[in-house]
Amino acid sequence: MGTFELPFLNERALAYQKVFDEALSPKYDCQPATPPAIEYDPYLMEVVQWPDRVLFRYEKDDQLRTVWLDGRKPTAHDYSIQGFSVGRYESNALLVETTNFVFDVTGFDDYNGIPSSQLKRVLERYWREGQELKVTVTVEDPLFLRRPASYTARWLPTPKGTKLQAFDCDPETARLSVQFIPPRYK
Repeated sequence: MGTFELPFLNERALAYQKVFDEALSPKYDCQPATPPAIEYDPYLMEVVQWPDRVLFRYEKDDQLRTVWLDGRKPTAHDYSIQGFSVGRYESNALLVETTNFVFDVTGFDDYNGIPSSQLKRVLERYWREGQELKVTVTVEDPLFLRRPASYTARWLPTPKGTKLQAFDCDPETARLSVQFIPPRYK
């Protein structure tokens, strides 16, 4: 998949991680993964170019991210768990900046309980090398990270005719596995 640099967490993030109870993770209630976690989950992704935007459609969590290319700026109403993405092309790369995230208890990493704040800023650089699509992702979040964390990932093309499958997260089914997770607190 690529290279990943473990984040240097500050005391606040370490405290959140220490008390994090996996059984309470929002993913078991079908809350979708957010950048950067959604980008390194091993699911298919489709990229569609429109004149004023790039659409990233993730098989994981049936997520659709819009990267605006028309220079628009986020408003006070544009805060969400996926944030607000703007981009531009430079040389042979798509550069994306995503801001305007809401606090998310697993917003940096939904497997290791690393939170993210409204200060999270995700920078992505996408480029092609042969048939591969590569991305370098850098995450800044001064509320939880001592310094920016960065990683590089790649996607290989799928065979012609491959279609993204519906994720169809059902909260009752998603919660079934929780019974096998040892509770941290009683």
